Amino acid sequence: MVAVKVGLGRLPFYVHKNLLCDHSPYFTAALKGSFKEGAGSMELKEDDVEAFERLIQWLYKRDIVISPIGNAPTTANRYRELIELYILADKFDIPRLRNYVMTLLFETIKSPDGAFRQGNTSDSEFCPRMSAVLLVYENTVKDSLIRKFMAAFVVWHFALRTYEDKLFWTRTAKFPELIKDVTVNLARRADNHSDPLGDISQFLEPIPNDKLAES
Repeated sequence: MVAVKVGLGRLPFYVHKNLLCDHSPYFTAALKGSFKEGAGSMELKEDDVEAFERLIQWLYKRDIVISPIGNAPTTANRYRELIELYILADKFDIPRLRNYVMTLLFETIKSPDGAFRQGNTSDSEFCPRMSAVLLVYENTVKDSLIRKFMAAFVVWHFALRTYEDKLFWTRTAKFPELIKDVTVNLARRADNHSDPLGDISQFLEPIPNDKLAES
């Protein structure tokens, strides 16, 4: 076992070392590198405790506990929780977890009848808020699939009045890559391209020889 101390409070999580290393090259380097041989603990001061707890849940159970799709506040929490978990999966390079989170995001943006939620309908309170979009662009890198997901949702499913709101452009001005991605998607939509969210495979990473998925 290894003690992973998370957050400023250094809350310890006791995790099987091989479980961490089997899924993440980050942990392999930190815990099994020549200079870390036999390491029994490590610190992750900058990471969120709740997000790391969900990561551990997924490692052991292939499932996580998150806020339900109930009302606007709980659904907003659900998006935040999923995005924060995806950010950790990015940091620790766990593609299987990224795919898992992406699948849950797709489930969340769909209404009970299977249609995508729309920002100009009564479903708007269940759509990702702009704060969720900015959280993604603040903490991920160019060409990240979750950026691709968010940019597509903004263009195909936000209310059209969004683009008439000066506050939208003021908030996005700090993120030129977001403006670029939105602009590209707007051009594709104007050119009658289909909604990219119609094909979830575009947002999932191929994982060849995925023996861990069977464990």
